[in-house]
Amino acid sequence: MGNNNLLDMLKTFFRQNYGKSLVVKGRPGAGKTTFALEFLNHVRDETPVLYLSARFSDEPLTEQFPWLPEYSAKRVESRLPQRDFTNVISDSLGKLEKMIEEGNISTQLTSHDTGLVLNIRDLVPEIQTIYDFVDKNYNSSPIIVLDSIDALSEKYGIESATIFSVLHSDLVENSGANIIVVMEEMNNTKLEYFSDGVVSMDYQLKDDFLVRTLTVAKLRGMSTGSSPVWLYSLKEGRFLPFERDSVTYPENKLKTKVKAEERSFEVPLGSDSFSKLVEKDLDRVPLGYVVIFHRVNKSTSVDQAVNLVKNNLIRRTVLEGRGVIDATSSSYETSRVMVDTMESEVLKHYITAEKSKRSSSYVINLEGKSLVEDFPHEVIDFFMSSSSRPNVYLFSTDFLSFTYGNDFFGDLLNLINIIRMTGIIVIVADDEYYQKISHYANLTVHFRDFSGYVLLNSSKRSVFISSTKYGKDRWPEVELDEIV
Repeated sequence: MGNNNLLDMLKTFFRQNYGKSLVVKGRPGAGKTTFALEFLNHVRDETPVLYLSARFSDEPLTEQFPWLPEYSAKRVESRLPQRDFTNVISDSLGKLEKMIEEGNISTQLTSHDTGLVLNIRDLVPEIQTIYDFVDKNYNSSPIIVLDSIDALSEKYGIESATIFSVLHSDLVENSGANIIVVMEEMNNTKLEYFSDGVVSMDYQLKDDFLVRTLTVAKLRGMSTGSSPVWLYSLKEGRFLPFERDSVTYPENKLKTKVKAEERSFEVPLGSDSFSKLVEKDLDRVPLGYVVIFHRVNKSTSVDQAVNLVKNNLIRRTVLEGRGVIDATSSSYETSRVMVDTMESEVLKHYITAEKSKRSSSYVINLEGKSLVEDFPHEVIDFFMSSSSRPNVYLFSTDFLSFTYGNDFFGDLLNLINIIRMTGIIVIVADDEYYQKISHYANLTVHFRDFSGYVLLNSSKRSVFISSTKYGKDRWPEVELDEIV
């Protein structure tokens, strides 16, 4: 789920001593305006803010940001006093005005044949509005968004670097104001060099999906962290950044009781959010299903996400009194979590498989010669005798290749045909094995790492970012948010 860590970091950036400037750059459609307005929304209750748009109308934005008209320069300027400044420094503004009057800078509003002397309010009224606003809110660290400096430059024929230099010198450096400059141009070395911060927004196709990234290139006076890249969505016209999060499990036993589920032909996938990945928006799959969790690429983040999904599936299954056999490489970690958090009455439904000679009523000992021989009917019936059907059978290709060698596919397919009438089969498949078994799947969920984030999809229509939410008992669950 998106949260405010990124926006809070930027708030801290602007709260430093002295004023700060931030350049927000990106291609059209990247969401620069939406990002800037989302930040203003985040701080407007505690800081004076102004949104100055060079566009013809702000009305299309007010549906998502209904507060915008109150803070728009088009309305604010009518409430500002039309007088000389009493607080704000305007030395650079005066120099700009003089250079225009002398003809050293030509604008679309000057004619050197007329001999007229124009003040800056006549030349560039938007700039005058910014100065008036800072003057009125002096010593309050106001934040102004100029959207966009390229449009303002084109409108008046003044170079964007000149406009930025004047605002930065007078308002940021000498008057303590904060300015966010939206820039359509992807590379303007001069602006980026003199600004205190740079945020770059972009989007790209990743395996046929549109993925949006925001990169914090610099924030003067602050650390941007080990990975200054955020994934974000523009769902419903709002800027929604996503955070990388770690998964923690409770360290104490939870109050859990087996509650028998009346539906005897379906198995829970473990998370309500998974309904977004299943046809008909269901969070359960029918008896006999083969589900593949495809690890497109290997990373710590992908492993953590797969294990979180797996552990939730197991937890929900055993709490319904159904049996689980776990033959995956992560069974040790899962077993430790289950033992730490569940009562013994629930744990009897969870069975692990390993290549060992350990004697335990909760462990299937594997010989490692044949997958079919290690899981005969009588063994499964014995270990699942106290559990209701349908069961859940979990395998992972790395565990199977380690235990049986690389030629386990034939036995795996034979075993699937034998046991699928008693439950569902879930296979965690690494990419090198996925193609060999993919056509047997009724449902495939792809897990891929992108800049430390984990993206999930089961079709080519939508892609979701995986994050963690916690219930009242602090048990971690999967949260899926669509990237649009």
